[in-house]
Amino acid sequence: MKYFGIIAALFLMLFGFSGKASAQFLTDVPDMKGKFTYGGDFDFGIYGNYMNLAVAPQVGYRIFSPWEVGLRGVYNLKCFFGYSEYYHYFGVAPYTNFEVYKGLFVHVEDEILYGLARYNHEFFGGEWYNSVFLGGGYRSYSKEGQYYYVMVLYNLSWDYTKVLNDWLYPYGASWVIRVGFCF
Repeated sequence: MKYFGIIAALFLMLFGFSGKASAQFLTDVPDMKGKFTYGGDFDFGIYGNYMNLAVAPQVGYRIFSPWEVGLRGVYNLKCFFGYSEYYHYFGVAPYTNFEVYKGLFVHVEDEILYGLARYNHEFFGGEWYNSVFLGGGYRSYSKEGQYYYVMVLYNLSWDYTKVLNDWLYPYGASWVIRVGFCF
């Protein structure tokens, strides 16, 4: 959480101009000042003998039109077929993002996950993982202010030695791509 505060403060210093000034750059973006946003993303994939299922609902608040802060809930399930091996991850991720130009935004997030493994009906592990994400993306708005987003994030906390030495580590790569919807 310490990193999130530092990054959010730097983010505000770099991009902290008023909503009126930003309206000149964001002419196609609906005015969403003081509006709550609800939504999130969903992930599903089957890769040979491995399946991944993730659900991440989120709630955010638009402090002024281009700047949003919020909280994501995270649940991720990884299954290995034929091995009775399951990995469960639960957590939260406070985030902030700032729209710089007509749908393009910068995103910062501090994710805290609790990982738990189940093998042959017995639970193992139980570790906390912290990941700090930095990246950007694009939003496409509807007339009602709803939007879908696509973003690419880099995990600043990712370390290849963690992947090799910790069998419960939640991320196998440093880059993450997300697609979601908010209203």
